[in-house]
Amino acid sequence: MKKLLAMLLAVWIYSIVFSSPDEANASTKKIGVLFSDQNETYMYSTNPGGTYTPPHFTYPMSVSPKVRYSSALNKSTKMYAFYQEQGYDVHKIYDADLNSLGRLSTYDAIVLPYTVMLSHAQRQNIRNYVYGGGNAQFLFGTARNELANYQANSSKMDLSPMIYEVLTYIWEWDNLTEVFQGEFIDDVILNNMMIANKPGSTHPILTGAYKITGRSSIQLKESGQEWIESVKPWSTSNAQTILTYSDYSLSPPYSGGILTEKSKNVSKGQTPALLAMQHGAGRVVYSTFKIYDFIQVEKGAHKWKDTSTAHLADGNTQGAQDAQAVLKSSMDWLLTPNTAFQPRKYDVKISTSNLAANMTPGKKFALRGSVTLKNAGNVPARGYLKVEALDANNKVLGQYSKLLTGLSPDNSTHSAYTEKFEILLPGTIKDGAYTLKISFKETRHDKPNAGYVTRAERLIVTKKGNYGSYANIAGFKDVSSGSHLININNAAKIGIITGYSNGTFLPSNNVSRLQAMTMMLRAMGAAPSATATLPVSVTDLKKGAYGYDVMATAYQLGLVNIEKDNKINASGPMRRGEMAQALVKGFQLAGSAEMSFTDIGTPSSSAQYHHIATLYHHRITTGKTATLYGPYDPVTRAQFATFIMRSLENSSK
Repeated sequence: MKKLLAMLLAVWIYSIVFSSPDEANASTKKIGVLFSDQNETYMYSTNPGGTYTPPHFTYPMSVSPKVRYSSALNKSTKMYAFYQEQGYDVHKIYDADLNSLGRLSTYDAIVLPYTVMLSHAQRQNIRNYVYGGGNAQFLFGTARNELANYQANSSKMDLSPMIYEVLTYIWEWDNLTEVFQGEFIDDVILNNMMIANKPGSTHPILTGAYKITGRSSIQLKESGQEWIESVKPWSTSNAQTILTYSDYSLSPPYSGGILTEKSKNVSKGQTPALLAMQHGAGRVVYSTFKIYDFIQVEKGAHKWKDTSTAHLADGNTQGAQDAQAVLKSSMDWLLTPNTAFQPRKYDVKISTSNLAANMTPGKKFALRGSVTLKNAGNVPARGYLKVEALDANNKVLGQYSKLLTGLSPDNSTHSAYTEKFEILLPGTIKDGAYTLKISFKETRHDKPNAGYVTRAERLIVTKKGNYGSYANIAGFKDVSSGSHLININNAAKIGIITGYSNGTFLPSNNVSRLQAMTMMLRAMGAAPSATATLPVSVTDLKKGAYGYDVMATAYQLGLVNIEKDNKINASGPMRRGEMAQALVKGFQLAGSAEMSFTDIGTPSSSAQYHHIATLYHHRITTGKTATLYGPYDPVTRAQFATFIMRSLENSSK
């Protein structure tokens, strides 16, 4: 008996000491599998077809009938049971968890099987979760429908498919699109499809799967017909194709009227079947086919809907062992410690051409030209282009606007857009200098009053008689180089900063609390309110004094606090800790990330800790050093311009 106990103890010690990293990950990392009631309700709903004219459309679009689908909860149950069998610490998460970024952040990885129905807020939380270091496995059909547009009424059309919300395939997944880092091309039905590893790929997911199977290839086959999602990663993406659709056939149109002959939208050996990518500090695996149909799990005590065979592999599939190996290796890759970071780069560039200014035969003074918007970043952009003619007092004399539903970051024809404009001013306007302001407001088409101006250009138009000439506006005399130059210039063109009357900006000077709050309100598009008040206990700034309305408005918006001595200290320096509060509150930023700063206290001891964590999450700040943030250090005017522009660029939702 003693020998037997000694042998068992030795085996146990050996398993602890010499267990593989993957096995260690499986036992120590926390995985959440989504069980969505809102998604399941949608699966079983039915709605008639018809026509619908989305906002800003001048013609109707066809709406297909919504038929009853198979249970999504069966897919969730299968994935939950599968990861249990593989030895992972797996938990069920629900719709309420998607509504809370804090809850999501308690998981090392989340799994979303066939999660078609999500709300805008849920997609935003998933986006922030991944960017902050969370990992996600999206298994077919994720985020394709908008919960706010769903009507549980069998007599009305189903308007929840995302295309009606976003108006363009560039934004197929709405605010979650940047996580997928690609463009949705089409839904396609494939016959007798073969799925295989991408030749030559050495991605850890494949090498891990090969180790599990003992073979150096992956082969999956599904006979009959099956829907897949055809997607194309952007040229700016870091997405790597793991599996492709290596063979298949296409069918002619069927009686339902949906064209399945779409050879231009799918390519053998090229169209991704499984993708792996990094977004921010997090990792993502995205399956464009129903990979869960290829595996089976023990039925056990799990609850299934529809049929008693829901735990089995689909009868038309072959390759269960390979599918299981890919799924397990994918999860191991997601859970592997990861220090890489893929930054979000927002960069919309504005340029003009063919500018003209002259009197028309109808006695109007016309400003004409073309504006080109180019997405030079790695995330999509959408919003309103506005061209305005302003007088010397910044009064709008005339304007032209255009909705842009999507600019993709792929250096293709979708990444740039050129619009001709014409502004007709009264022919009686006096000779002199006017401003042509061109701005791009990052916002959704259905919420034009939301969002912020993220880019602008300004030109001087000098009218003399029947003609006018255009000229660029000179920059600040004391800002011609340096790391803050672009941000200072962008902030000036938007109108966030104005500099001094002598043409200087004084970039190295500390920004005062009043100057900082003035810039914040301009960036937010919020005018100082004459009715805003400071607490009566404030001793150093009274109603009617210079800066009172600005500081009172900022205080009521939560951008700035009263200091301990009952002073608002408008002329004092803005410090880095309180700056974090202003930026997070002002631009409604969300997210959190692990930090190595040693000078910011703890979540419970520091009022600014969470605001700093949010700025770090977005990499709006990376600290003064790797370990020091400097919460009490003053902010210079140049630094504050950069912090504001970075915040604007991360505020798009």
